[in-house]
Amino acid sequence: MVETPIRPRRVLRLTMGAAIAFTTILMGFSSALAATSSGIQIVTGSTPAGVLSVSAPGSLALPALVPGSSTAATDFGTLSWTDTLNNATASSVTLQATDLYFAAGAGSYIPFTHFTILVDQTPTGSPLNSGIVTSGAASQTLSGADTTPGTTYSLPITLATGNTLADGTWTQIANMIIVGVPANTILSTAFTATIQYTITG
Repeated sequence: MVETPIRPRRVLRLTMGAAIAFTTILMGFSSALAATSSGIQIVTGSTPAGVLSVSAPGSLALPALVPGSSTAATDFGTLSWTDTLNNATASSVTLQATDLYFAAGAGSYIPFTHFTILVDQTPTGSPLNSGIVTSGAASQTLSGADTTPGTTYSLPITLATGNTLADGTWTQIANMIIVGVPANTILSTAFTATIQYTITG
């Protein structure tokens, strides 16, 4: 009787066992790398109602009003306006003024027709603004019928206009006024005028 050798079968078993063990290790390592977890966050926000506004410093002191001469150009201070109505309507910012007034009568007030307004030609705005804003004419003299000196406003002049796409906030920092003082203006007197800014859009 011839006996069948069994050594090759043992070698095969050992080889298979080693292959199975190695595969298990690889699979376990691969699963560890692939493990992930995620979550979500809902972000909400809301916009406020649109705004149409204009602001400027509350007062301005002119240099000495010397009869028969014009004042130096005096800065009005920073003018700022906002149009966020988003209504596809062109906007404009205007200025009007009353006389520099002390009392009725010759020499007692300086008519607004003697005011020259120098308009800042480089309005600035946020990079987030939209549309285009353009300054009014660089030099404008006030005009209009001075029906009641000291109370009546001049006709408006345009400081800036925005096209129908303009939305945001802009500023002009170099608007100025020059006042021509009549030679018969009374001396040692304090005069007061009112400047009115208006935005439409």
